[in-house]
Amino acid sequence: MMKWLLEHIWWVSAIFTAILLILLAIAIWIGEFNAIVRIIIVPLTAIIAILTTLGWREHNKKKTERKTLVAVKNELEYNLQILDYNQNILDNEIELIEDNKFSDTPKRNKLILEPLLPLKTGFWDIITFDLFPDKVKKSELFVKIRDIDMCANKINEQIKSRENYKNTNIEAHDISSTVKRYDRLLLENIEGLRTALMNLGMHIYKLC
Repeated sequence: MMKWLLEHIWWVSAIFTAILLILLAIAIWIGEFNAIVRIIIVPLTAIIAILTTLGWREHNKKKTERKTLVAVKNELEYNLQILDYNQNILDNEIELIEDNKFSDTPKRNKLILEPLLPLKTGFWDIITFDLFPDKVKKSELFVKIRDIDMCANKINEQIKSRENYKNTNIEAHDISSTVKRYDRLLLENIEGLRTALMNLGMHIYKLC
């Protein structure tokens, strides 16, 4: 009942306002203004005031929810771009390592020095600290967003570990095999996260 009332709050307020105006007109016409005011019009005015307050609260809530959803959508789109960028570097590095390995004149530690970019990981913070749609919190989508945030954090840690390893061991005899393992593991996790982000995006676009 309460949910229905909130969804139709402005229509209900309009109906009560119309009734109030009709009663005022009747009171003035029959000359029983004071009695009708005490018995009906004052309580009815109070009800309209309460409904109007509830209406504005619901309006502001929906406005905040939409802003939150847009923020999540923007972060999702950004991370998909970063995944593509990082995947391109990793694919090129693995190809470079393989080509160098089977080259007639292989070069020592043939690697791509361009660093990977970290992912944004504010999904869970947005849900935790900002108002988020109740229908999302009660669905599996809420759990999916939490899992995506955890996965993005995991990938960021792997990126950091990979970069630290490369910087620390760049003069080592042969770090290519270890870097290639890092790259393959990252590619596997990137593919899994991309799939999850695209599925999430379909839900977010519907809610927006």
